[in-house]
Amino acid sequence: MASITFDEATHLLRRMGFGGPPDEIDGLVERGREGAVDHLINYSQIDNKPLNNLIAASFDFADVRDNRKVNQGEIRRLWFTRMVHSRRQFEEKMTLFWHNHFATALSKVQDIAMYNQNVMLRANALERFDTLLKRVAEDAAMIIWLDSNTNVLGSPNENFARELQELFTMGITDVVTGEANYTENDVKEIARAFTGYTFRTNRAATSIENFFQFFINAARHDNTAKTVYGQTANFTGDDIITIVAARRATGRYLVKKLFDFFVYPITSSSADKQTVDKFANVYQSSDHSMKELVRAIFVSDEFYSDRARFALVKQPVEFIVGAIRMLGGQYAPGISAGERPDVSNVPASFSRAMGEDIYNPPDVAGWVLNLGWVNTATMLERFNYTNQLLSNRRTDRPGVFITNDQLKKYTKSSSKKTVKKFLSVLGPLDTGKDVVKMLKNYLETDDNGNAVGYTNNDATVEKKIRGLVHQIMCLPEFQLN
Repeated sequence: MASITFDEATHLLRRMGFGGPPDEIDGLVERGREGAVDHLINYSQIDNKPLNNLIAASFDFADVRDNRKVNQGEIRRLWFTRMVHSRRQFEEKMTLFWHNHFATALSKVQDIAMYNQNVMLRANALERFDTLLKRVAEDAAMIIWLDSNTNVLGSPNENFARELQELFTMGITDVVTGEANYTENDVKEIARAFTGYTFRTNRAATSIENFFQFFINAARHDNTAKTVYGQTANFTGDDIITIVAARRATGRYLVKKLFDFFVYPITSSSADKQTVDKFANVYQSSDHSMKELVRAIFVSDEFYSDRARFALVKQPVEFIVGAIRMLGGQYAPGISAGERPDVSNVPASFSRAMGEDIYNPPDVAGWVLNLGWVNTATMLERFNYTNQLLSNRRTDRPGVFITNDQLKKYTKSSSKKTVKKFLSVLGPLDTGKDVVKMLKNYLETDDNGNAVGYTNNDATVEKKIRGLVHQIMCLPEFQLN
């Protein structure tokens, strides 16, 4: 079994999740490379009872008849509660990946349908791609988003058929060969295969998750022969999903999307094309298992290469959730039940201000990753969030905060050791000697710039350590993942 260093384990947890404190990293180191990846991937075996108890106490979704409670604010607050508090980090990270891949949005889709899609993506995050794709095609949010409910016999709507191929499976051209993956006629014929896809409200539902019921309206389904990729038959939507999921181009496209999100941006170089094919082989040989594909990626030398380390810009969600998890901070979501709900949606609000409004991607292509996150306005919001997290002392109210006791865990006997410890906890970040010196000097001076020395006491933690962490989180190096 290959070993894994502390730095490699922090890299793994930042990418497969949102990061964690040193003791959580140490636990991964003890497992070795394959063992650490298996632990994170086999998340169904991880006890998540504390999160489930928190959700039960904080959210009032019990009455399926009162859909007003499943509103935009509440579903965002719930997902951030999951991302911050879940012991199954990879479950939430894969749900986030699929949310951007199968991008649908509150700008067009009602709140309860978006929430139910989130539940569906989480439940099927590591299923065979065929299975997940079928669930997506039958999902109420996707049906609304791409107008599948207007795709009927005699007047096919091509939206889903087009995006199924262009964005969800193969791409317009093959990632490796550059050849066209489909024709306009394929779009038209595939649209006919999905005619009649719709849903009804399930009035007998006993839970929010069962509120919508998919069905195919036989009277609106085109039950005649279609010609797709040169083959002619009376193809159904399920047939198309089976065919598309099995294509070599789909495996390659998914590998590229996974690398762009979790590893490093794939280029058109011959070396990168070989890498894509290497992992596309895993997709094909594992019967389209997403679990086996991502496992192969996360245990690979490519993932632990110098090229991959800090090669991605933190998504706003990663920035927000990661800071809390790495420092051992808290997000108290509050309670929405009762006559006077008292809740906090600080993480979701800042994420939206930073450019990642969860449940509301800009269009069907999703968010533009990496440099797409960085501009003058969004960087300012990152700094504002950092200030909110480090300056909030009201631990008795809903919100985000870090206690002095938590910060004391990483505060050392000297200013130099303290700086290095926090750079390690928040990275580990390699900032260079000049930045270390600047941060060290900050700890040794007062507000007027006078040298006062460094003392490891409560007053230092309350003022200077909070300021130190704020400065580290504003460094360019901390914006990278």
